[in-house]
Amino acid sequence: MNLYPNNLAEQLDFPLILERVAAYCNGQNAKDLAIRLKPKSAFNEVEKMLLETGEMLLSIHIGDSMAYLQYPSIDKELNLLRIKNSVLSPQQFHAIRILVSSANELIQFLSDKDEVYPQLKYKIKHLDADKSIVAAIDEIIDKDGIVRDDASVLLRKIRKEIIENRSHADRAYRTHIQRLKKLGHLADFEESFVNGRRVLGVLAEHKREFKGIILGQSSSGKITFMEPQNLIELNNERIELESEEQHEIHRIMKELTDSLRDTHAVLSDYYQMLIAFDFIAAKAKYAKDIKATLPILIEEDKKMQLVNAYHPILYLQNVEKKMSTVPIQCLFDHEQRIMVISGPNAGGKSITLKTIGLLQLMLQCGLLLPVSAKSEIGLQRNLYADIGDNQSIEDGLSTYSSRLLKMKYFLENVDKDTLFLIDEFGTGSDPDMGGAMAEVILDKLNETSAQGVITTHFTNLKILANHGQGIFNACMLFNAKTLKPLYELQLGEPGSSFTFEVAEKIGLNKALILEAKSKLTNEKVKMDKLLNQLQQEKNSLTKLKRNLQKQIGKTTAEKREFQELNDKLENKIEKTNEDLVESKRLVEYGKKLYVLTEEWEQNKNKKEVISKFVKLATYEKSRRKEQEEYERSEQFKLQRVAAIKKKIEIGSKVRYLKGKEIGVIQSLHEDRAKVLFGRVEMSVGLEKLEIAF
Repeated sequence: MNLYPNNLAEQLDFPLILERVAAYCNGQNAKDLAIRLKPKSAFNEVEKMLLETGEMLLSIHIGDSMAYLQYPSIDKELNLLRIKNSVLSPQQFHAIRILVSSANELIQFLSDKDEVYPQLKYKIKHLDADKSIVAAIDEIIDKDGIVRDDASVLLRKIRKEIIENRSHADRAYRTHIQRLKKLGHLADFEESFVNGRRVLGVLAEHKREFKGIILGQSSSGKITFMEPQNLIELNNERIELESEEQHEIHRIMKELTDSLRDTHAVLSDYYQMLIAFDFIAAKAKYAKDIKATLPILIEEDKKMQLVNAYHPILYLQNVEKKMSTVPIQCLFDHEQRIMVISGPNAGGKSITLKTIGLLQLMLQCGLLLPVSAKSEIGLQRNLYADIGDNQSIEDGLSTYSSRLLKMKYFLENVDKDTLFLIDEFGTGSDPDMGGAMAEVILDKLNETSAQGVITTHFTNLKILANHGQGIFNACMLFNAKTLKPLYELQLGEPGSSFTFEVAEKIGLNKALILEAKSKLTNEKVKMDKLLNQLQQEKNSLTKLKRNLQKQIGKTTAEKREFQELNDKLENKIEKTNEDLVESKRLVEYGKKLYVLTEEWEQNKNKKEVISKFVKLATYEKSRRKEQEEYERSEQFKLQRVAAIKKKIEIGSKVRYLKGKEIGVIQSLHEDRAKVLFGRVEMSVGLEKLEIAF
């Protein structure tokens, strides 16, 4: 996807979103992927990224642990394995073990999840779990990353001798400590280590009375660190044994490194897989924050229909402030391709324009969108924008000159695969001349069949949008009484700037307002007044419509509540009957066991009683097995499907059998249903569902 200008992503605040995604990544490599995320234009590539993120979001909603796998960085270890005669440390092998275990866990988890997570399963189709690597490391290194005593015969022998040496030394040191304490020659901290040798802290004035070697002193000079004379040989032996231990560990590590050097490719694949899943999980966690979902992706058509769309950054800011966010509803198709948004300042025109551009950018980066799942969006090859003050001191260009240069670029490069955004179109010059130039440019852009969003106050652009094929008006609603913005986008009508109304509201001299009006043509004043009246009427109609929808919704909800209560009662009766049958069977089974217990106490032939008990247990086991096989049969599946079909319809609440996450049925197709879990839609077999209340 081509972006213009080069800093367009920054103008749309996209880096802030990438930072939020990166913060959810566990590993640095995944964080780097997030920060460097760029939009794609290939449909298959974008669709794959979106489906992967959607499946990961579903795993979060239903409580699977896949999105929370931990893994260490092994870049250094992989580089060392490429180098001949290199040796990995025990801690490095410990890191490899954790990584391979996480990879095996993920592969094993997805092994039978083709239906629930098809894209994620396909992503690792070339990988198999490998337990041999973990097994080889476990033979040598324990769960804390320490080489085992039994890693070799020689290592066991050396460590045994070290333990014996330390035991002898401990006894000798305790003897010295007790004696020096009685004499009052010992410092507060009794013993320490100097250059790897064990020493006693002797008060400096008594150092000549103690037989030993001086190895150092405290900074104040009051304490002398001395190694007892009779322990020098024992300490030398310990140091030599520890050196032998390290030499043997190095030999063992070299042997283990050589044996696993051929697994470099497998380890690299596992590492890249975990990084990729870490990144996908981060995108899904961010999607959960902004209540994002997967919209309907359109391949051929350039239609864009946003239903309940939010600016993700604004939404999160408002959540923190405990404020509501007004969603955007808009539609672009072949007949309505360029939206001209008008209305008063600070009414939300620019944020609406940026929201549309940002959502397009997010979509083509594989990020789920804070929109209704009913939204439909096609891909764009180009995203161009002219946002904000573009005055260039370096090039000696004025704001208007800079904007004209961008318009020149637009006219030369915009095509049918482009979404363009122009904020405050035509400003920076004389209003009449700037408006005329903007009108000509808009006409030319319209001829390219591109999609676009522009914001403006110019009347001539509103008139063009009202009559021009492919261009349509929209406005940000404004409360004419309070003169406060409603931040709601209204399609189909231009908006008034409410210039005179705002001036009157703040108490500006009425004579000045009348004088200002007199300098305008009657047509402009009448048109602005008409737009004002239209908006007020629209607001009234919208309010009436909402009240009507609320009443309809209340009636529908009450009807649905009654139906749910009725279904719940029927289910309860059905379950009670099933429980009665099962209870009766258990009572009969309990009676037979009771008879056998009585017979055991009275019958001396215990073998006969045991034989009867075995027969009873065998029969019960056989009955349960037959029941389980029946429940796996096609006949049982058909009965389950037929039974659940009678109880559900579009809008019914369901859940997976023995599951917790409640979903809503979106559509029904023979023996399957599309169910919306959270904000993710999944296709599920009806036999796997049950009614949720």
